[in-house]
Amino acid sequence: MINILVTLEVKDFHLLSTFENKAAEIMRSHGGDIVRAFETDRNEDGSGQEVHLLEFPNDASFAAYRSDPRLLELTEDRNKAIHSTTVITSSHLKNYG
Repeated sequence: MINILVTLEVKDFHLLSTFENKAAEIMRSHGGDIVRAFETDRNEDGSGQEVHLLEFPNDASFAAYRSDPRLLELTEDRNKAIHSTTVITSSHLKNYG
């Protein structure tokens, strides 16, 4: 199991929602899941920041998702919704407490 932390600099939250609903369906077909998604900042113009915690079975399934032709077809929608992303991946899970 790998965990992926994604920070999205959002141009338009409405367009992001439309894109993410489509992308999440493709993600599930590769065994991935959005464990949590939350806004950290929303500006008056509809831009802001959102953070996602994703899980995938392994690096190969995450790579297959990212290169899926169905996801690549959504590139224009993604670019209208998202300014940039930061992606951090880890397979080293920890339990505290």
